[in-house]
Amino acid sequence: MPILNRRRMAIVLIVLGLLLLGFGIWTLVGIFWPKQSTTEEQQRQLQAVQRENTKPAPKTLEMPTTVQGTSTAEQVNSQKAPPLQDAIRRAESVLSRSGSGTNQDGFLGFNDAMQDGTSRFQNFLKSEQQRLIAQYPAAGQIYGMTTRIVSSSLVQGKEGDDKVVIKVQAQKVEDAGDRSKPTNISYIEAAITLLKQSGGGYLVDEMSIGPASL
Repeated sequence: MPILNRRRMAIVLIVLGLLLLGFGIWTLVGIFWPKQSTTEEQQRQLQAVQRENTKPAPKTLEMPTTVQGTSTAEQVNSQKAPPLQDAIRRAESVLSRSGSGTNQDGFLGFNDAMQDGTSRFQNFLKSEQQRLIAQYPAAGQIYGMTTRIVSSSLVQGKEGDDKVVIKVQAQKVEDAGDRSKPTNISYIEAAITLLKQSGGGYLVDEMSIGPASL
């Protein structure tokens, strides 16, 4: 019996020793494992921050500044041509517009040309328009004409004068309704007189047309 008891006591002691050993290991793991996990988590966070800092800085695109209430068109229009240059443009426009149209629309080019003339010149254009309407009635054969400017030059006066005279040469093409098949081609020359207005600009006051001396 004593031998048996000693064996039992030895087994009990061994079991207790194993339990104490397991408890000790568990305690050690509980002490060091969280610290190790925390350290690894901190390292991961530090690496994430480092990667974030190494990313290229976002590019900033500079957008054009938009100023409300202005436009390129307004700026261009505000830069008006000198009065004499504008006078030459008006002379060319008057000859081209009054010399283009058909009897089917009542030669409306004359109406456009009136915008650049004095009241005296407007009356002259009205009479010329009526003369062509009578000569080429809308009920008759189709008649059309197209005037294209060839050249223009100042022949009298200078910038700032009360009166300037512009010589304009042009090609006049007549047709019977088909511009690709002209019935007559001629070259004309016009002496166009413009008068200075109170605002400083010029308006057409007189125009005489004859054959061009090309």
